[in-house]
Amino acid sequence: MRVLVPVDGGLDCRKAIEFLCARQNWLEESKAEVELLYVQKPYIEHPMEIGDFDLQVYYDEKTKETFDRMADVLKKVTFKYTKKVLIGHPAKLIPEYASEHNVDLIVMGARGLTPIKNLYLGSVSLGVLARAKCPVMICRYAGEEPTRMDGWRVGISVDGSAFGPRSADVVAHHLGFFGKDASFEVINVADSDRTLPLELVDKGVLEIDKELPELDKKEFEEATRDTLAKFKEYNIAVKPVFLQGKLHKSLVEYAEKNLDMLVMGTHGRGALSSLVFGSSTRAVIAATRLPLLIIPKKD
Repeated sequence: MRVLVPVDGGLDCRKAIEFLCARQNWLEESKAEVELLYVQKPYIEHPMEIGDFDLQVYYDEKTKETFDRMADVLKKVTFKYTKKVLIGHPAKLIPEYASEHNVDLIVMGARGLTPIKNLYLGSVSLGVLARAKCPVMICRYAGEEPTRMDGWRVGISVDGSAFGPRSADVVAHHLGFFGKDASFEVINVADSDRTLPLELVDKGVLEIDKELPELDKKEFEEATRDTLAKFKEYNIAVKPVFLQGKLHKSLVEYAEKNLDMLVMGTHGRGALSSLVFGSSTRAVIAATRLPLLIIPKKD
């Protein structure tokens, strides 16, 4: 089991390290190899214009500053880890490095930007999510309260796609990752912005209001059926949850009140798609402070 933790010295990446510290038993059981990866952006000025300038010394000093900022949290780390430093653009190099070194899980922070600014979040977090071939854990800084080790309430947002059963596979094979006594919910949202089926389009408002609940029930059963069946195969108890409203808003509001972690899927399309990254996933990342486990589509 290989775990990659991109670091930049910020509060969010410190939270990612703290999250792993709370998963000590899982790390030991899975014989996990943890690597801290610092990707430093290239120095853009031409060294010849600066005079007596040693580029390598500059990079070494920046690396030392970054790890020094994390010295207090690294002193508390209970697991063994190695360090790796690369020069380049993080959104590109992190997933490339993860793929080349057969990384099984990326655990990283995401800067605490506002929802509007998160449209620009593709800089690193969304860029990694769009390119990564392994699950990515996104940790957000939400205060100094320590990460709880056990009893996590985990919600898995499904829409009827292949992601649902795949999420059950991931949970079953890494059950310890979620801590002792974790509980699981399979959540489907009847999105208020979705297009009505043709058979309802020509009907009046009263008829639509009368038939919509039955339609919602049918769509919910279809969206959750394969996922619930997969969890049943693994003998893992799950609670089906039906929500209504705008997808990301309803999901985030429910999660903030009832959950400790959200699990979502992404289409994992090419690099260019990070500019128009799955809107619901991006909106959730922007709106929630909960840890998010994002599972990509299989190749």
